[in-house]
Amino acid sequence: MSKYLDAFEAYMAKARKQALAEPNPHRRAILLNYNRHAALEFSDNWQHIFTKTMTVDHPKYKVQLGTPNLLDFDGLSAVKGFYSALNQRVVWLQDEELFVNDWGLASYSTFGQFVTGAEAAQANYQVDDPTGTYILHCPLAMFWPYSKDSKLIGEDVYQLAPFTLVKPAPEDIFSFEERSRMLQQYIGDLADFEAA
Repeated sequence: MSKYLDAFEAYMAKARKQALAEPNPHRRAILLNYNRHAALEFSDNWQHIFTKTMTVDHPKYKVQLGTPNLLDFDGLSAVKGFYSALNQRVVWLQDEELFVNDWGLASYSTFGQFVTGAEAAQANYQVDDPTGTYILHCPLAMFWPYSKDSKLIGEDVYQLAPFTLVKPAPEDIFSFEERSRMLQQYIGDLADFEAA
């Protein structure tokens, strides 16, 4: 199994463990929401994030990742557009430190995504194989406010340093399908969701 997929599974397992160990009911609900949100987002079931129990009716996101500008996604349609674009690539998070309070949560982690050598070269990175697969990764900070009834209000996502390019071993490359299979244990039955 890919060491990067292993690291992503460790990220998911650690967040779930932290949620289940949280004694405060509101904070526990926030952490469980966050864990399920991540599982839905990265398994390409992101449409199920927008339910009456998980997300407010008018979410607001601010994202600075892969661009020098802070992008605003204001409202359901704009936020759904963000997820649709994000899921065009195999991306993941790993090595997270997660903090929760009554207002919501804060996270510090490493973001990773697979790109082709040609894409990396086009972005001015030095590559030795334009047809190969590479990884862009960077440190990431996220701040997610939640409502009093533990619904996600929005996300503030910030890239903390420029991307670093690495070339993974062939066995460490994983697919959308492998990522989705790993995440099923954190989702449960999709029939439980009311897609908005």
